[in-house]
Amino acid sequence: MEEELIAENSASLPFWPRRQRKLLGPSPLRPSPPEFVDLRRIEDTELLDNKGDPAAFTSGMITAETSPYNGSSLVSPINVADTSVHVRDQGTSLEKEFARTYARAMAVADDSYGNGSFQLSPSQRISSFGRKIDHGATLVWRYLTVKIEGRNGASQKVIQSSTGYALPSTVTAIMGPPYSGKSSLLRSLAGVLPPNAKVYGEVHLNGRPRKLNDGTYAYVRKGGEFTETLTVRETLFYSAAMRLPVTVSCTEKISLVNDILADMELENFATMLVGVCFCGSGLAAGERRRLSIAIELLTRPRLIFVEEPMLQLDNVSGFLVMGSLKKLASNGCTVILTTQQTSTDIFNLFDKICLLARGRTLFFGEISACLEHFASSGLPCPRFQNPSDHFLQAIDRDFDRVISFKLMRQDLEQGAFLWNNLQTSVMVRTLETTYQASSEAATVEDLVIQLSERKGPILEAPGRATFLAQLAAVTWRSFLNMSRDFRFYWLRLILYILLMCCIGTVYYKLEESPSSIHVRASATFLSVSSLSLMAIGGFPSLVREVEVYYWERNIGHTKPELFVLGNMLSSMPFLLLISSVCSTIGYFLMGFHPTLSMFTYYVLTIFVCLTLVEGLLMLISSIITTVFEGIVVAISIEVMFILVGGYFRQVADLPQPIWRYPASYIAYQTYAVQAT
Repeated sequence: MEEELIAENSASLPFWPRRQRKLLGPSPLRPSPPEFVDLRRIEDTELLDNKGDPAAFTSGMITAETSPYNGSSLVSPINVADTSVHVRDQGTSLEKEFARTYARAMAVADDSYGNGSFQLSPSQRISSFGRKIDHGATLVWRYLTVKIEGRNGASQKVIQSSTGYALPSTVTAIMGPPYSGKSSLLRSLAGVLPPNAKVYGEVHLNGRPRKLNDGTYAYVRKGGEFTETLTVRETLFYSAAMRLPVTVSCTEKISLVNDILADMELENFATMLVGVCFCGSGLAAGERRRLSIAIELLTRPRLIFVEEPMLQLDNVSGFLVMGSLKKLASNGCTVILTTQQTSTDIFNLFDKICLLARGRTLFFGEISACLEHFASSGLPCPRFQNPSDHFLQAIDRDFDRVISFKLMRQDLEQGAFLWNNLQTSVMVRTLETTYQASSEAATVEDLVIQLSERKGPILEAPGRATFLAQLAAVTWRSFLNMSRDFRFYWLRLILYILLMCCIGTVYYKLEESPSSIHVRASATFLSVSSLSLMAIGGFPSLVREVEVYYWERNIGHTKPELFVLGNMLSSMPFLLLISSVCSTIGYFLMGFHPTLSMFTYYVLTIFVCLTLVEGLLMLISSIITTVFEGIVVAISIEVMFILVGGYFRQVADLPQPIWRYPASYIAYQTYAVQAT
């Protein structure tokens, strides 16, 4: 009878304990933990602090009592077989919070701890979890206000007096409708706000004023640009080579990449190409999102910020991404993310939520307490409605138009759900006022003060790679991309060969006489101009390289000089190959001097011209990222260079303003004609 009751009440849990999984079957995402202890049988448990002292937590004893949640189909994260774990009123707020967090970790029964803590006794598990907190990252913020200054000097408050905290081994979700200040709050906590933003208030990390160095934390932005021709494993390896110090050996980097692939559940996609190429289909949106998170985990940060991890993902992909973040949290990381609206299964994975509307904090705390907060404010969640949908409908001003439309259509029954007739501005003020006057806000305030005074370890960065190591990684990665992308150089090489065959047969075996000098000059000029114009065909692939560079520069993984030097060095072998093959075909078909010195001179002339074209295209792609517009600008510049190159009219005869000075001196065709 007891087993039937557990199985019945465990069906709605996203991750159920081992004892329940024994009845329902294994979890589809992860193996079962080695053991589960039923919290209902824990009566008198001696709670230990992080140092193993039983005296610190004896006043915050855990007891269990049956109290089914009323008013919602949501299963609370601290429910185990429909049993809520409560903490007695004795003890400080900090002790209660640790006990609640421990209870939630026990209820989830996740095997992601990896240190065998679920094989310990309940008292030892508390001690193990306390050590995770002391060796992790505890972030608190108090009265945090963010102002954005506009161009006209006016400032706007995007965050107003926000207070909250994030503990190790937990996932804290910052929720709210669009333009509620979610991203601004997350960026202010990570210290990555734009220069025109001013931050007021306190932000502490492990009991000290926040100081985040590169490598001690991870900030995952929306989207992500990757080199499409690399595999998932190669993408992670080259990112590790660009960021980790030289003291980390290549073997250790490979082992680290494999571990991260396992953590983010990307092992099955390790050999798959990231983008859609001729020989692969590429990663789906969910896997690309997990890859962007995996790249930030290479330095093994303890504090992880994620912007909209489920953005534009379906429920399955979003659940897998959130499951990976939950796994990282179970390993001791502190995860803080922003989200607007999620499914119920994803919503159940959050440990804490910070609900924002128009920059104001409407609630901070656990999910069950948030539902009670809405109910006490006169906005109860319907029984079978997704809580995140309910929150958004209550505080998003766009729903005012939806409600007005329903009222016009008379879709609302008279007297039913009267709060639906209220404007969101009224509901937002009600929720904010109720929360500020609640005991939950006072508890959060008390806990933030205590955590601010609780000294923890200083997060140390693992170090950075040297400039030469970064340059080698960028160069080799770019070389692989150019060699695998057929449109980058290989297609151009085929077209170049056909073009030089045509030019060579048109100017076949020219005579070696003074009367043929003009013809030889025209053949050389035509060869250089045609090859330069056709080089523009590689502009789309170069735009992709520039987009990846901009993305990596925004997240602090690369520098402009690295990209320029790496791209130039990686393109040299291909340009030298093209110059050698095309020059050989054209040189001997046109019957130029059959001497090694003259042939080498001709090859170098073609090589230098193609190198200059590549530099010009890189400059254009860094300014204009639209392919069509960039090609039009590049062709216009090339045609202008051809006009003032000294073939159609002597340089001395060109009009001096603009065309002679400076256009003819900038055009590389001028020097190619003079060289011949």
